[in-house]
Amino acid sequence: MAEQNRAKPWYKQFWPWMLMAGPIFVVLASVSMFFVAKASMTDLVSDDYYKDGKHIEIQLHRDEEAFKRHIKAQVLISPDMNAAKVFVSGNFDTTQPLNLQMMHPAKKADDQTIALKATTPEGSEQMVYEADFKPLAEANHWYVRLEDAAGVWRVENKWFVSQGNAINLTPPDKLLDTPAAAQ
Repeated sequence: MAEQNRAKPWYKQFWPWMLMAGPIFVVLASVSMFFVAKASMTDLVSDDYYKDGKHIEIQLHRDEEAFKRHIKAQVLISPDMNAAKVFVSGNFDTTQPLNLQMMHPAKKADDQTIALKATTPEGSEQMVYEADFKPLAEANHWYVRLEDAAGVWRVENKWFVSQGNAINLTPPDKLLDTPAAAQ
């Protein structure tokens, strides 16, 4: 009986700690992965699908308006990816300010909207604008959009960084088949 009283308490035994090591490790790994996922969260999923669906029709009208006005643009991005020169042609109000949007494919925090500065006199056949912005984050591709500040028209395209620093922005080709575009 004296030997049984000398037995070690459970917390000094090897087996309870061996059995608890697995669950403890899983809990610690789960907590650390939660913080890693929270820090590198992407904005790929929309919170309000209904609201986004209502805006699709509005956006299509802007594309159709650019098509009707024959608006085309070419964006030349500097090698440092912190400035651009934009050449715009078509029937648009040259007194209306223009915005260039650089949209990261996965991180909304890296998106930029840049107000363009006109560098050619008004009334020219092709307007030239300049833009200075924060250097772009690392990405394989970007979505580039040019629009008037009033939100009447827009032209956009996907820019693959590996294919050079020139991007042509035109209304979507799918508008060629719509009845509104035939008018």
